[in-house]
Amino acid sequence: MLALASAALVAGCGGGGPSAPVGWQPVQGAAANTEWSSGSGDTLQTYRYERRAFAGSLQELTSQQATSMAAAVKGAHFEDSDAFPSCPGQAAVANFTAGKQLLIQGVAVRGGTAVVITYSRPAGGAMPPEVAQAMAQTLCSTSF
Repeated sequence: MLALASAALVAGCGGGGPSAPVGWQPVQGAAANTEWSSGSGDTLQTYRYERRAFAGSLQELTSQQATSMAAAVKGAHFEDSDAFPSCPGQAAVANFTAGKQLLIQGVAVRGGTAVVITYSRPAGGAMPPEVAQAMAQTLCSTSF
């Protein structure tokens, strides 16, 4: 599996709602508290939060999102998926490549609500600790 940053392994869990990567800027034109970015051009990284009603299981959400990602992102190829290391059994992560981009999608389901976080970065780079921490705080939260 394409490894998550080790910071995700030790990050604490937050108390609901999106946690943005520290120091990242909101994306202009995006709904409030849904999308942030860092860098520009060849170094652009994005972090997107989505919350919606979902009546299925974590496995069903993971499968649905993998299918959606492959259909929505031109050239996206599924690489692998696994339990999210900070809270296995509560969240999952899937890795995709699309050209020179790596897309990492974290998902969780609690009480009929799904949370999907999509992080993109240039392939070959490492996930910054602030992204791993934000993902862990959001996906491992006991409430959305």
